[in-house]
Amino acid sequence: MAGRRAEDAEGPRLGARQSIAASGPFAHQAHTAFWAGNFAALDELLVSAPATVGPGPWPDEIAAQVVFQRSLGAVLSSLRGNRDDAETGFLEALALRGGQPVDEARVIAYSMRAAFGSDGLPERALDDVGRARELSSAVGNSELAAVASIGEGWALSELGQLEEAASVLQDATKNLPDSLGRSVAQLRLAEVELMMGDRVSARSSVDTARETFLKAEARYWAARAVLLTGSIDRDRGGRWLKLARELALPDLAYERLFLPEGALSIDLSAKSSVCRDGVPVVFLTRHAEAAVRLLAMSGFEGMSVQHIADVFWPGVPLDRQRARLRTLLWQARNSLGADAWRVQRQHDIVVFDKSGVDVSGSITATAIAAEFSSRRKRSR
Repeated sequence: MAGRRAEDAEGPRLGARQSIAASGPFAHQAHTAFWAGNFAALDELLVSAPATVGPGPWPDEIAAQVVFQRSLGAVLSSLRGNRDDAETGFLEALALRGGQPVDEARVIAYSMRAAFGSDGLPERALDDVGRARELSSAVGNSELAAVASIGEGWALSELGQLEEAASVLQDATKNLPDSLGRSVAQLRLAEVELMMGDRVSARSSVDTARETFLKAEARYWAARAVLLTGSIDRDRGGRWLKLARELALPDLAYERLFLPEGALSIDLSAKSSVCRDGVPVVFLTRHAEAAVRLLAMSGFEGMSVQHIADVFWPGVPLDRQRARLRTLLWQARNSLGADAWRVQRQHDIVVFDKSGVDVSGSITATAIAAEFSSRRKRSR
């Protein structure tokens, strides 16, 4: 016997059996498209789903499907950076009321909003976690709220409680019921461990998550994990960036993965002018900053390693030049942090990827060389 009907818009509706039969495959298909990172296919499902189930009101089984549809659409909007659409989607999902099937779906909605739709809203995320756990306990299925622990861990990290966040996410990597959910928790854990300065643990966590995503062909999450690996493994950042771009599909959610953390700007004509959100980047050495300016000046064609070496160390034996250049590139990447991937060595050419960077002013390799020639003369 169908449960009591969920409150929603009035209008003609499909018969209960017809609606259930028609909408039943949605959850599986949408779940598959989401984890595969095939967001175009998910869009199609989300567009067609309302017509399939009708405008409501619905029996509980269908209302639960609608809650899931709206929640998944909200998560996709969040990944694309459309916060207003995400907020509306979650509010519409959580507005539905009904019997146990609807309550179970609302647990999932709270958990999904906490885990995937609350960046920058840690207090709200923790409140959602509490609601999800309370409601899951009331319906007698505590496992439903398991994914909320991902949101709990990340919210704690945003509040500066890094050790507590790491502990919660470590538990989630062990206790979440499915491998992809555990891998998302591992990805978040790696991000927190990197915030804590524990690069070894962060690399271990992200390696595990990345391989699971790649094996499962979960493209979006694999791309996120690959990019995080590049942030940790800065010396090979270009290789990881290449793999991430190969995984990416044409969608705003993927495009946002490649946006820098803070707008990078470079004034080629001035010293101490590589900035992120207007704040000067602190470089390990003056050579490292000058190298970034030099590479940004050279454009997308890049500059040969020999040319770079001759700018900074003219007359120095070749083997010493090459050794110093390796150190210089490491210093530049290390100083750039999240933008380390921009410095890419391609055989004997070094390129600085300027996509999304505001580059102004002008400089020549001769002028940069002159900045250091006087220092070389004084040191003799």
